[in-house]
Amino acid sequence: METRLVNLETKLSFQEETISQLNEVVITQQRTIDELSYKIEKLSKTINTLRDSGVIDISLETPPPHY
Repeated sequence: METRLVNLETKLSFQEETISQLNEVVITQQRTIDELSYKIEKLSKTINTLRDSGVIDISLETPPPHY
C-alpha cells in the first residue's frame, strides 16, 4: 500500500510540473497572439489611411496615351 501511495505521489508531482510547463507555453503563445493582433490592426489602419490618401486605384486609372 505504501509503495502505491508513493507511486501516485510521484506521478502527481510529474503531472503538476507538466501542467506548469504547459501553462508557460500557453502564456507565451497568448502574448504572441496579442502582439500579432496589434500589428495586424495597425497595418490595417495604415492601409486604410493610404487608400484614403487620394491615390487612385490602379484599376480606375486610364492608360497612358501611348497605349
